[in-house]
Amino acid sequence: MAKKHQAWIHVGMPGAGDVIESALAHHHAALVELGVASVAQTTAESFRAAVEMTRSHKDWGIKRTDVEGQWSRLVRRAERARADLVFSQPLLATATPEQVALLVDALAAHRVHVVVTTGLDDEAATVARWSAACRKPERMHVLETDGLEPGEVWKAFGALVGFGTASLRLDAVPHAAAAFQSLPDALREVERLARRNASLEVRLEELDRKRRKLKRKLGQVA
Repeated sequence: MAKKHQAWIHVGMPGAGDVIESALAHHHAALVELGVASVAQTTAESFRAAVEMTRSHKDWGIKRTDVEGQWSRLVRRAERARADLVFSQPLLATATPEQVALLVDALAAHRVHVVVTTGLDDEAATVARWSAACRKPERMHVLETDGLEPGEVWKAFGALVGFGTASLRLDAVPHAAAAFQSLPDALREVERLARRNASLEVRLEELDRKRRKLKRKLGQVA
């Protein structure tokens, strides 16, 4: 019987761990070479998947049809790499037990690990809700980030999942520089702006699809 691949879900609290989502998306191609497939290849993709799973589309002013099926599509695409999967999105920290179960259901072919990075908010409730998804206690991981810079958190996360980060630098990763703020208020603002940017990316993609569709129709009329 073939050994199951692992699936690592990062649902960290707002804080230094925020950089993980952007870093995974930015380095998704390089990660495959290291034996790990990022489920999302852009932060817009991870945002849409988290919005779908947490049923929060109305809160973000997004149509349900714009996010419906996003998570399962991303998982199927990532599985083609035949590697361990990894995904990160802070919104998942608020997922209910039912939403957690639905998300994990798409990962039935994998041994699911959950990583919670500590941050500005208390992580106890999040750990409790996500523990059931792991099936075994040793697959629930809490990564302490107190006093760590984002680069150190990224390195620690990579070591936990099983990939090195020496060649996966944060210099060019969007939002990574902003995450180096240390004041709680500044970190909360970074979190808010990152989520806002992801929401805008989703809307821009939708507008671009409509523009291309209209262009095709006009071409047919001409």
